[in-house]
Amino acid sequence: MAADYTPDKIRNVVLLGHSHDGKTSIAEAMMFASGGIARMGSTDQNTATMDFEPEEHKRKISINLGVGFAEHNGFKINILDAPGFLDFAGQAASGLRAAEGAIVVVGPSDHLAVGTEVAWEQCNRRSKPRMVVVNKLDKENADFYGAVSAMREVLTPRPFPLHLPIGSEQDFRGVVDLLHLKAFVTSPDGKGGEVPIPDDMKSRVDEYRGQLIEAAAESDDSLLEKYLDAGTLEEGEIQRGLREGILAGKVAPVLCCSATKLLGVRTLMSTMCELLPPAEGDPDQPAKALVFSTGGDQFGRVSYFKMIAGTIKADQHLTNLSRGGDERLAQIFFPRGKEHVATTEVRAGDIGAVTKLTHTLTGETLGSKDGGPVEAIGLPGQAYSVAITPKARGDEEKISTGLARLGEEDPTLHVERVEETHQLIIAGLGDVHLEVTLEKLKRKYGVEATTATPRVAYRETVSGHSRAEGRHVKQSGGHGQYGICVIEVSPTKRGEGFVWEDKIFGGAIPQNFRASVQKGIVDNMAKGVVAGYPMVDVKVTLVDGKYHQVDSNDMAFQIAGSVAIRKGALDAGPVLLEPIVEAEIRVPEKNLGDIMSDLNGRRGKIMGTEPDDGYQKVRATVPESEMLRFALDLRSITQGRGSFSKKFSHYDEMPAHLAKTIIEDFQKQHEAAS
Repeated sequence: MAADYTPDKIRNVVLLGHSHDGKTSIAEAMMFASGGIARMGSTDQNTATMDFEPEEHKRKISINLGVGFAEHNGFKINILDAPGFLDFAGQAASGLRAAEGAIVVVGPSDHLAVGTEVAWEQCNRRSKPRMVVVNKLDKENADFYGAVSAMREVLTPRPFPLHLPIGSEQDFRGVVDLLHLKAFVTSPDGKGGEVPIPDDMKSRVDEYRGQLIEAAAESDDSLLEKYLDAGTLEEGEIQRGLREGILAGKVAPVLCCSATKLLGVRTLMSTMCELLPPAEGDPDQPAKALVFSTGGDQFGRVSYFKMIAGTIKADQHLTNLSRGGDERLAQIFFPRGKEHVATTEVRAGDIGAVTKLTHTLTGETLGSKDGGPVEAIGLPGQAYSVAITPKARGDEEKISTGLARLGEEDPTLHVERVEETHQLIIAGLGDVHLEVTLEKLKRKYGVEATTATPRVAYRETVSGHSRAEGRHVKQSGGHGQYGICVIEVSPTKRGEGFVWEDKIFGGAIPQNFRASVQKGIVDNMAKGVVAGYPMVDVKVTLVDGKYHQVDSNDMAFQIAGSVAIRKGALDAGPVLLEPIVEAEIRVPEKNLGDIMSDLNGRRGKIMGTEPDDGYQKVRATVPESEMLRFALDLRSITQGRGSFSKKFSHYDEMPAHLAKTIIEDFQKQHEAAS
């Protein structure tokens, strides 16, 4: 395939929307209608060109960002098919970063789906020009006008029809284009063409054509002035006004189709080429490309890139401008789902792919050495975690290697080994996201794993003061062991850590053995005294002791220090500290009360709320142990509309009745082990 498209003839478009509303079917239909693929695939039959991984076949949903293209009327449309399932929102974010325009795909229902609202919010946050497509209009009970009405009640900017359906349900056979005042139908054999506008639709066409002209006029002051004077606009003026309104985020036209029947698909492509923004890319600058997605297929790891500037050629060497390293782009191609269409070059504004990059991951920039990286992808943060262990003993290294490679493909997956709790933790966007990760781990790397709730990294401290003696004396002939120390234990300010003070005067303990006492205390504090967690925020003062000229040694005083701190801590009112996180939760206004009640039930403290474009942002501090399943509960409360982020804030004393349970569990395990 020749790479002879200039940026003004390229449309990079991301398909967004609720799961199962037909985004992948529209992508397949565009590629088939343009002659790019020989047969139109089906997600239900596991034949889709865009969805080719076994996990996608199993669940009948898109999991990865599908990348393909269609050539239409002298334009190249790069299609980025984003998953609708919320656990894979990172893939949608990658698509939004690479595309200049969005198509929000909705179902033919008078009920607004959660995924539609989420997609709209994504476009609003990124100021992304968009159009809407009501799909599946051939289905029983399909209601185009009900779908438009439902969207207009909730979404801003308010969508309005640009195309109207001819017929409904099984009789749906074509569309009326209100911009050009033309009607197009498609016969059951896939053929069709222009026909007169049906007589029974003319009054409705006039009504919605008037709305269309008003929307076009309101996007431009000169057009509005002419419209108020003349009462109408010319076709070219309407098109200009619509385009300007779409680019400014003020206008969102609604189109209609049935992808599986190829109804309205060609009209959709023509409208995309007419009204959506051209590709951004400077052909006259040195080569620079953003890797916006990483996946895998039968050829190995595939890196998908958007050309920001210049041209790259096969076998060219580029530098990773984000973190260094040389990359050789041995073979480059235009991706069409699971197909690779070979090319010798990829030009500014276009989208291409390359296999087997050595250093470069999603979100990083490739280019000439004198350039800098471009703006990274705004990916959602991890919200849900599980601890995993391999089923088979000895697979620890395999599981670590496999997860590391999966993390390279999926930047929303975070893998961490927590030394304090001795657990391997994987964090992602939800339970399904992590389930799919483990399925890939088994399929690609032959490792099966079990999951568990992550343990919380508690801390121990003391609440009062005590004095304790540590004694380690063993004398039974020959060299013995002799070390005695006396310490005082007290709490420090929260977050101050361990404070050591030496108040011995004279030679009760020689200076070199005082360091041994301190080491024994520090080592024992790391193990805890009541629940096995490290002790923090404790002041230990060495006040007295005894030594033996012959039998005292380093180890004796280490043991004495260990005994002393254990006694002293137990006598000073040991308490558990729990990690507290600072959370920011964004929810629809109607869910604010439910979320605040939920946070109160998690022992959270509300720090404040603020409005955010129809949503509310809630700031709260919450114990980390109470947030382990919050991502799933938030989704349930808000039907998937809510989102949150969290970060560690501080440690605070845990309520005694809750700490008692943790301490008792530890003591039972300790007794069982001994």
